[in-house]
Amino acid sequence: MANTAVIAGILPSEDEHLQMIAVVNEYGCHIRAKNAPYLMIPGPKGTFYRLKEVDIPKRSFLRSTFDSHNQEWQRITTAGVRKIINGTETAEGVLAKTGKLMQSQIKKSIRTKKSPANAPLTVAVKGKNNPLENTGKLRKSIKFQVVKRGEF
Repeated sequence: MANTAVIAGILPSEDEHLQMIAVVNEYGCHIRAKNAPYLMIPGPKGTFYRLKEVDIPKRSFLRSTFDSHNQEWQRITTAGVRKIINGTETAEGVLAKTGKLMQSQIKKSIRTKKSPANAPLTVAVKGKNNPLENTGKLRKSIKFQVVKRGEF
């Protein structure tokens, strides 16, 4: 296990636009119009709003899941090491089980995150106040991978 690891989240192989959405939500972002006087923000029913800037608050789903579950993941991995020693499990198997749990818990964080709430304009466009879900694409893109150290 010293030469392998498990990674979970938006993997490097995902499309860059989705990675950007994940980073903006994870850390928050202040966006200003640069090449035009206004940002054109889509509104409900095909309308647009002209704004000079918008603030997207941070809505951590990766770091917060890590902070909440890291000790649990360590316990599961430690118990798995005992099984490896006993010959009843492989390192890849232990890491895959941990990765599946990590993936599941990150997805749950995306589904259940309610704060900070969406802006009223965003709620009007989406028709709901579920800050990290619109189409479900972000949640569905959460994956895990067992990798050799140094390859990620």
